[in-house]
Amino acid sequence: MPNRSSRIALLSAGIAFALIAPAVSNAQLNLQQFGFGSGKSEPADGANGANGAAQPSALGSLVQNYLGANQQVLSGQSSLASAMGMSGVASQAQSAAGLLSGASGGSGVPSASVLSQLGGTQQSVSQSLMQAMTRGSATPPTAVSKQTFSDGLASLGQGVKQYAGLQSDLGSVRNSMNMSSLLQAGSNPGTAQAATYIAQSAPGQLQSLMQTLTQAVQYAQTNGISVPSIATSALSGAK
Repeated sequence: MPNRSSRIALLSAGIAFALIAPAVSNAQLNLQQFGFGSGKSEPADGANGANGAAQPSALGSLVQNYLGANQQVLSGQSSLASAMGMSGVASQAQSAAGLLSGASGGSGVPSASVLSQLGGTQQSVSQSLMQAMTRGSATPPTAVSKQTFSDGLASLGQGVKQYAGLQSDLGSVRNSMNMSSLLQAGSNPGTAQAATYIAQSAPGQLQSLMQTLTQAVQYAQTNGISVPSIATSALSGAK
């Protein structure tokens, strides 16, 4: 018969699983927004293990690629805001990009709550930019501000392309949104929760970013600002 400490450990594990499982189930449904249903064929190159769970490296790749995409987006948003004289908004986006830089490319994984806060910042900056571009600049853009805006378009376009590329990452882990399978495959709980947040949030974030990029391209064309090819190709490729 299990001793008292064993019973407590089992009870704690059960509570933790009960708290996490609903979010994981929701994430599995949201994956269908990317066109990945249960009827899809299995990914090549053994992304999934024998038990159908994605390998930890696949989840890690999804998280790191998401962080990289957001760094590009936030950097682009910062440049766009700076070009339009919105120093406060530019600083807000740059600070958020700085927080991500510590985790992207490293072993650290931001918690789901941190990712949610950063997503909120990205959305807020997008709304501020779109409002400003709708009103138009109070003063004609200078050669310097035009170049800064063009640089921002390039970075934002790259970020949108990387967001669209997350579809393949999500495809490789579509069968992993089952917490017991994740744990059996040896996934880090923090990485698993971050991947769950991404599966839930990335589709809506991509749609919002495409709207921002579309309006930014239109603003550039109206004001004689060079539009990088990556910005236009990102819009056509992400549709």
